[in-house]
Amino acid sequence: MTLRPDLPALLPLEEFCPVSHTDSPADRPAALHPSAARHPARNQIARWAREWLCTPHPELGRSGPMCPFVPAALQKRLLFGAVYERADLDVTKIKAILLQEMERFVALEPVSGNEAQFKALLVIFPNLPGTDGEKLVEIVQEELQLHFVPNGLMVGEFHARPPEKGGLWNTEFRPLYSPIPMLVIRHMVPTDLLFLKDRRELFLEYLKIYGNAVPERFREQFEQAAERHQLPTLRSSGTPQAAPRIMQALEAAAVPYRVHSHDDFEQPIRTPNDFAQALGYPQGRIAKTLFVKFRGTEQHCLLVCGMDKRIDLRAVAPQLGAKRLEMASLDELQRHVGYPPTSVTPIAVAGIPVYIEQSLMQYPSILTGSGVPRVEIEIAPADLLALCAGQILSMG
Repeated sequence: MTLRPDLPALLPLEEFCPVSHTDSPADRPAALHPSAARHPARNQIARWAREWLCTPHPELGRSGPMCPFVPAALQKRLLFGAVYERADLDVTKIKAILLQEMERFVALEPVSGNEAQFKALLVIFPNLPGTDGEKLVEIVQEELQLHFVPNGLMVGEFHARPPEKGGLWNTEFRPLYSPIPMLVIRHMVPTDLLFLKDRRELFLEYLKIYGNAVPERFREQFEQAAERHQLPTLRSSGTPQAAPRIMQALEAAAVPYRVHSHDDFEQPIRTPNDFAQALGYPQGRIAKTLFVKFRGTEQHCLLVCGMDKRIDLRAVAPQLGAKRLEMASLDELQRHVGYPPTSVTPIAVAGIPVYIEQSLMQYPSILTGSGVPRVEIEIAPADLLALCAGQILSMG
């Protein structure tokens, strides 16, 4: 999908963790406009993020801020807004906007790893008319879930009424308040089970992505949902914590491997560096996999390198005989690879050439995605290379 050139500028929301004086304009995301910080809707939403999302509430039902991800997202400068001023929007138009913004969200750095799970894009509609506008936001969210969830993404609705949905820890509390109607795009996390368990079709999509990788404290709720929807339970399935097709490929190849779930570690795993430290490994041993395409063609490839490297697609393109490389769209990722954006791996991906950065070959083992967020496969790089029929490449 090609993004429309008239998409509104992205507005940074790091109001209480401002841009460092050492940053140059070149260090900032290209989509950020110099006047973005002065937008009145941006300022109102930035205050809301600070005063509502980042603070405790007596009715929340647990300690800590309303949303535990937002303080870190602001600190990491990964919370963005896009303001749509139009008042003539209907369900069809808003859905089209969200699908475009979904593509922009996925393309925003970081595109992989735990850091990406702090990224969120707030699509803000300051001129939607009153109660009718709030209903539009709720209808769009309901209809788009089946498009977002299979891609490992969540879309949430917020407005001033607020929406009727109760909190996870206090069902009488309505936490989805915001002063301006908006729809929020973010990556799915394992605890989203609690939002998806009551609709069978959404629970099935969660099951495809997470399989058996359910946080221990939510296992009972998973079991209850599986039984209610007449699906296999964790007790009966006994499946490992990774995408089934990856496990089948590993078992068929008879190569040694280990499965690591981030939630099994005592210390919180929020970044690739956290994961590396928990394992006692250098960060370069944690691999990321990018799905890219040859611009203007239907030719794709997977590039695998360490988390400590940033791939220069302009430098790699001539080595692959391409005029130009670009990140493939989310739709292409889903059709050709089938893994969520934060869990891409070259394992069990048919028909797509794989290139592994040469520095990964120095390690006795590396970590790659499992097709399941927050779960990774540890495997010898030579075994991964053979398993994927890959080639070694210098990626700069």
